[in-house]
Amino acid sequence: MTLKYHPDDIAAELDTARYLRRRESQFFRSGAYDAVELAGMIATEALTLGAETVQIQSEGDWLIVTADKDWLEPYGQEAFHTITPFPEAGVNSMLAEVLAVAFSAAAITFTRAGSVVIKGQGAPPSSRVGQKAVRAFAFRRQREA
Repeated sequence: MTLKYHPDDIAAELDTARYLRRRESQFFRSGAYDAVELAGMIATEALTLGAETVQIQSEGDWLIVTADKDWLEPYGQEAFHTITPFPEAGVNSMLAEVLAVAFSAAAITFTRAGSVVIKGQGAPPSSRVGQKAVRAFAFRRQREA
């Protein structure tokens, strides 16, 4: 009997970030990672999930999405590490934060409880970003090295 797949093939598909990077053209209109488009996707999520005031800010290498509602609260950390269904946007939709984790150099989220570094290092956006927001999500524009 000949094996069609090697166990390493299966393990590679279980790595969410690697899976997403291998299928990059399926997630961005141009077929390649676009940080500004991604910020727009995340802002649209927040509006779809009930936020009334959403902003996209740019600070150096960072893009920051802030909202007056914690749009990610029902999803917890899952939104950053797995392909999470987003049925409110359509049958085949998913939350976009996982794309930021997969493609960008760094990601951090802020709530009133504090901040959590999801990926990477380096100087995060200033503490004044999103001070009035209930949730902020920031990611570095650069592509993961």
